Amino acid sequence: MSWIEIAVAAAALVLLVPILTLAVEVLASISGRERQCAFAADRPSLAIVVPAHNEAGLIAGTIRAILPQLLAIDRLIVVADNCSDETAAVAGAAGAQVLVRNDSTRRGKGYALDFGVRHLTADPPEVVLIVDADCRVEEGCVDRLARVCAASRRPVQALDLMHARADAGLTGRIAAFAWILKNQARPIGLGRLGLPCQLMGTGMAFPWECIARADLASGHIVEDLKLGIELALEGSPALFCPEA
Repeated sequence: MSWIEIAVAAAALVLLVPILTLAVEVLASISGRERQCAFAADRPSLAIVVPAHNEAGLIAGTIRAILPQLLAIDRLIVVADNCSDETAAVAGAAGAQVLVRNDSTRRGKGYALDFGVRHLTADPPEVVLIVDADCRVEEGCVDRLARVCAASRRPVQALDLMHARADAGLTGRIAAFAWILKNQARPIGLGRLGLPCQLMGTGMAFPWECIARADLASGHIVEDLKLGIELALEGSPALFCPEA
């Protein structure tokens, strides 16, 4: 074989690894018996942290979806991070506790999350949930995440999907399908193989002792991936909970 043929063969083998990995994950997701996550009988106390940067147009709907799922002891905290719009005012009017953070040098979701979690240290909850400001939390999601987190003492990831509008074009429908593949099929397959899932940035629940020690304050562009890897290396891999 020539050097060119050897190089092409080597490249093909390298590409084959992720392709086979994806195939195994997808096949595992459609085979076997569906298993629900174990959950605690008693609902733990919790705080929901919502990082928000210029989300005035969406934040009220997110808060309205969350509030009916909270108990009297729970807290909903919106971190209005380096906002130039009315995010803080809209979130406060909708019923959330609002923390305003302005720091032109330390920018990014990681810093906003750290700001919200540090605020809780004086009176920490048993579980902390993180929800993005542009997400809709389905009924029962908060309770299920909190109970599964309390039972497992591990980070727990909810099912996070994007729904394309009925009139969405091809690009929108492909994007929605990609979310199903990445955020539903793959983590289900990994769970059936006895492996943890990747954190997805929203719909995440953490035991307090786990999130309190996490290194959140960074401008890392994929802070959820970074956090999931670091927690797994510490012995706290994420558990996928598609029922939430």
